[in-house]
Amino acid sequence: MVKRDSSIKKEHRPRAGGKGKQPKHFLNKDAALDLAAAIAGVQEEKTLSRAEKHHQTQKETKALLAARRTQNKREKVKRKKEREHTSTSEIRDESINKEVPQTRKRVSFA
Repeated sequence: MVKRDSSIKKEHRPRAGGKGKQPKHFLNKDAALDLAAAIAGVQEEKTLSRAEKHHQTQKETKALLAARRTQNKREKVKRKKEREHTSTSEIRDESINKEVPQTRKRVSFA
């Protein structure tokens, strides 16, 4: 086995056809801020569209419930009028056809 001398530095050979070691490119602060602003803008648009859809569905639901309520009230009023009309006509018919009611004798227990 051959021992390597730690004092001898290894030469860096570029690969065949490669560019070799490239220097690192760092983003400047302005580019990072622009990127962050662009991402925030897109996220804000998504959030607003979701909130708008939610708000719209709530409006539709409230309108539907209000329409049902008014329809139920109208039906209730109709039924009440029909009941009143039929009950008053029945009472009139019954009172005409009824004989004189018998009077009951009351007994008191003392």
